[in-house]
Amino acid sequence: MNPELTKDPRFNHTAVARIPGTEQRSFDMRKNAPFVLMLLFLSLSAIYTNRLVQAREQEKVPPRETLEQMSKELGAWREHETETLDARTLEVLKPDDYLSRTYVNQKGLPAFLFIGYFSTQRNGSTYHSPQNCLPGAGWTMQARERLNVGAQASAGQGEINQFVVSKDTARMLTLYWYQGRGRTVASEYWGKIYTVKDAVVRQRTDGALVRVMVPIDDNAGGEQAALKEGMEFINQLMPELPRYIPD
Repeated sequence: MNPELTKDPRFNHTAVARIPGTEQRSFDMRKNAPFVLMLLFLSLSAIYTNRLVQAREQEKVPPRETLEQMSKELGAWREHETETLDARTLEVLKPDDYLSRTYVNQKGLPAFLFIGYFSTQRNGSTYHSPQNCLPGAGWTMQARERLNVGAQASAGQGEINQFVVSKDTARMLTLYWYQGRGRTVASEYWGKIYTVKDAVVRQRTDGALVRVMVPIDDNAGGEQAALKEGMEFINQLMPELPRYIPD
């Protein structure tokens, strides 16, 4: 079929030749763009998954100390109690190592520390986000924010999550993040992206969830006072972490 020449009534020259059916094919390509993008995404996912499987036996975790060896004194904070989790909780969390410890400062204010460490995340075991666990235990989460943390150590550069949680009459300031391979990450999505990248490039998927909870006393400064105390504790904790959660 020969191209048909059409006259544009606004001009005194012949318009560009148009081949019948071209418009329809262009429309179909635009219509199928999401499908093409989905295929591309699935293909890339398959490549990453294949690399993860190939590297399964190549996990290169640096030497580390166990979490129970963490100092019982962190600046002005002293160990008050170390808790052993029950078998049912451990079956759900499936950490390779963990620490559940309460520290108390000179004012008598407690900081509840929990760290769940995983030496590998290739077998399906991974962090349990407090955004899922705390509501499941009856806590209501509100007032979400992100905080930048300082650079006192490599473990201390990044962002952490801040929540206020409540249950009955109790209110707690909750600070948590994902720590591992030299990163402090607030976003669980970015945490997963970094895990896939490091699995391929560094043959490592180890890391931990770190959570600190501090009570909120509305008669003693409320949320701001709790945040101040919580960050003071975290500033003492951060430089210690690479010994137990390797960079």
